[in-house]
Amino acid sequence: MHSFDYLEIIKDGRILGKYCSRRTGQNIVLNGDQILINFHSNNFREERGFLIHFTAAPHGKYFS
Repeated sequence: MHSFDYLEIIKDGRILGKYCSRRTGQNIVLNGDQILINFHSNNFREERGFLIHFTAAPHGKYFS
């Protein structure tokens, strides 16, 4: 599915999703103290990049 560059979101050791040109435009709301976002590249060629918006909030607070 992801033969090119992609972002991988990990929480508590579980992969929650992989995002590339085939899976974009999704909003994700996660709770917890730590979230890991890994960028994987095949180092093959350059294409359109990634854009991520990230908002951190105190526990119990949500942004729209």
